[in-house]
Amino acid sequence: MPSARTLVHKFNDLKTLPHVAIRVTQLVNSESANMKDFEEIIKLDPILVVRLLKLVNSPYFGLVNKVESISKAVVYVGMKNLRNLVAIEAIRNLFQERDDYGFSRRQLWQHSATVAILSRMIAERIFGLAGEDEFLAGIIHDIGLIIEDQLVGQEVREVARLYGKGDKPITHYEDEVIETNHCKVGGMLVFDWNMPEAVVLAIKKHHDYDKAYPLPSITSILHIAEYIASRLNYGAIAGRHEPLPAYLTSHMKSRMADYKVLIKEFPAEMERAEELYRDKE
Repeated sequence: MPSARTLVHKFNDLKTLPHVAIRVTQLVNSESANMKDFEEIIKLDPILVVRLLKLVNSPYFGLVNKVESISKAVVYVGMKNLRNLVAIEAIRNLFQERDDYGFSRRQLWQHSATVAILSRMIAERIFGLAGEDEFLAGIIHDIGLIIEDQLVGQEVREVARLYGKGDKPITHYEDEVIETNHCKVGGMLVFDWNMPEAVVLAIKKHHDYDKAYPLPSITSILHIAEYIASRLNYGAIAGRHEPLPAYLTSHMKSRMADYKVLIKEFPAEMERAEELYRDKE
């Protein structure tokens, strides 16, 4: 079977991240970038321009006057929210190309969106963080499964079958059948995409339940979000719930009232996100 690096190389030969997405990510990570730099690259993608203006003029931002310029939109939205919008646009279609018995990309997209929103809510409401990097990690954390499905789809369905009736993390069955797993593959891909180091680590370790990661690291927040998502029946693969390490169980118990409110308000946040990011105008 191919290695994780081989899968990433083959995937990049088939599906490259759009130039605009790569440049926006680079600009966000650059200390010298300015609004003009963002405007110059964003205007190369008309669909992105439409979605950016739709986002900034939505009730979410509550602006009195309509924003019609790219530069003003970037100022209001913020560079990291812009990066997240670009990431969603870049990968959205990958989750819609293949959907059959045993493994559903549409279900995986729903899972990823759920984990992204929960990650942002946890970061903001439990830990007082901005939540943009946590959202990004959530939306792309299972991109490795898409790569595997694209290149070794039959094996992925065997993994799904074993995982559905087993009691071990999905990475255990991937390592047995594919001889690598989506955490390794996804981690390599987003590293190549120049994503933030903490996001790369979270993607590599989001099924590593044996190690305690600091709170509030993106990795630990992603673990909590995946656990809640699976309990809400938004798992990556139907029929399985993600485990929660003991140290995170203790943390959730200590903040149970806050988490109950968060879960209660999740559907409204999900609906708002669907309105902002849905694939239609």
